[in-house]
Amino acid sequence: MKLPVLLLLAAAAAASAQTPADADAKAKRAQELKRLCSLVSMNPADGREMARRAECVLSGVLPSTDRLGEARALSRAALQAGEPAGGTMLYLTFQADPANQYVKDGKFDADAYRRLAARPIKERRDQIDAIEALGGAAGRNNIAAGILLAGYFHDTVAPRNIARTGALAALLKRLGETGPLVERFAREADAIAKAGTTHASVRAFMDTYPEAVAAARAGYQAQTGGKSCEKPELKSVSAGDVQGAEYLPLTGNLVKDTYLVKGEWTEYWTFRACGEEVPLKVSFAADGWGGATSSVAYNKGDAKP
Repeated sequence: MKLPVLLLLAAAAAASAQTPADADAKAKRAQELKRLCSLVSMNPADGREMARRAECVLSGVLPSTDRLGEARALSRAALQAGEPAGGTMLYLTFQADPANQYVKDGKFDADAYRRLAARPIKERRDQIDAIEALGGAAGRNNIAAGILLAGYFHDTVAPRNIARTGALAALLKRLGETGPLVERFAREADAIAKAGTTHASVRAFMDTYPEAVAAARAGYQAQTGGKSCEKPELKSVSAGDVQGAEYLPLTGNLVKDTYLVKGEWTEYWTFRACGEEVPLKVSFAADGWGGATSSVAYNKGDAKP
């Protein structure tokens, strides 16, 4: 099915700095989307057509008085008809719902994020259904679902999600999906995996890394009586067990235990700075909405677990 892939490519282009060539490619994708949507039935009778109409309604190419509601109903109907693309569209509809977003007018809304993170499990049925549907679609070789699922693993905190990101990106590449998004997922996951074991997601690890580099510089100064080292490099990572772990109750083969709602753990990151090893202690805590908070401290003299 072509439509979800077109939507994904358009979203990826919008999220990055665009060159004139990017803008031209985006315009061509928009034209192709309009062409495909013009062929979609108003009253689809089969699952594939339902998923296609859901895509056209969600993207705004086809008008609707209730864009999200209609796209969600069509996606569920497609799933019930056995069409895996319905799972892809159900996940995209969940993401598109303003009630599930924390970026407003291009800016991070901390209050909105806190409200989402505080949602009790009993109020997350739509989220659970969307992730389950996405995993099911990816498991049935829906390429768009595979790309979205790799992005979900990339951004969501849980043990082994970095390995999942790398494995799925590698599979997508073998299947011929070599776009910049998949290449990035593969490159970042591989780089982190080579350092050792972490329970963070790719995103949480990379968000923490600049603070760790700064702490490694400060640690080097403490070890050498004030000398400076501008480019410390990460040498190894190890992680202790997650304490108080609570997961979103996902049961699908590809998504079980992939969303840590609550839990804390400690990691030990060792940097090599101008010939010396600098040990750091990194504390993580799941924040409730797929991410994690972290703090970094120089760890000279502390023992690893």
